Amino acid sequence: MSSHSYRTLPTEGQAKTYRCKVVGDSAAKLLVGRKFQKVFVRETSGGGFTLGLSTKVAKRIKSGKSYDLRYDDRRIQVIAETFVETVQGEARLQVGTIHEYEPKERWAFRLPFTKGSRIIGHDSGINSGAAYGGFVLVLFCVMALPGVGDRLGTAPRIESALAMMSKNISDVVHAIRH
Repeated sequence: MSSHSYRTLPTEGQAKTYRCKVVGDSAAKLLVGRKFQKVFVRETSGGGFTLGLSTKVAKRIKSGKSYDLRYDDRRIQVIAETFVETVQGEARLQVGTIHEYEPKERWAFRLPFTKGSRIIGHDSGINSGAAYGGFVLVLFCVMALPGVGDRLGTAPRIESALAMMSKNISDVVHAIRH
């Protein structure tokens, strides 16, 4: 679980509902329709949040409908409950938490001489296939280098494989042209 970058302070008159005011970075994104809209988390509670949002965004939100909230490296499905009084021209919306999604599994590439410091970190979704392919390509190129490949005995094999592939590709291109 990620460490949160905000602090909460209890507000006056809200001890019965256990709402805490958010101090610090409270920026979040709310998926309204097909676009993420910038909102601010003003209060937190055990059952939800109070969001501060522009009146333009507030007009597009319907009570009783569920939305996705991205806040502090968390993805939460919320339901719009009620609009409360506006504060300094900012609409306030109380949302209840329906479901908090599990965080994506992350992996990191580490080198032995870095003493465990993270070199490259990626989500385990789409990027992991590309990272694996890139790693195989780099390994292939290192094994084809003249100094390393000659000592391992892989350079002549890789060279002959590439020559055979280029010959086959040129035969295919020649056949297509004629």
